Amino acid sequence: MTPTTGGTKIKDADPGNRSVREIIRDEQVMRRHILAALEDGPLTVPEIATAVERPSHEVMFWVMGLRKYGWLAEIKEVTDEGYFRYQVVEREGS
Repeated sequence: MTPTTGGTKIKDADPGNRSVREIIRDEQVMRRHILAALEDGPLTVPEIATAVERPSHEVMFWVMGLRKYGWLAEIKEVTDEGYFRYQVVEREGS
């Protein structure tokens, strides 16, 4: 799945070429992709990154934002690799 915005592909990320501002601008689009990736159950940030085809360091920005604003919650138990899994939080009106 290649993330797009209104039919325009989100430009490929080279960690040295994307500013935080560009990453944050893509958050609304990526929210849909991340929530879709989590439909089948909780995932870690690296697993989400693989599902949405973005680098883990960028996915971390989006996941932490989604967590902060109540879209996602971490499962308190850590995986064997030391990662938290994140799950979608049920929201009123959703």
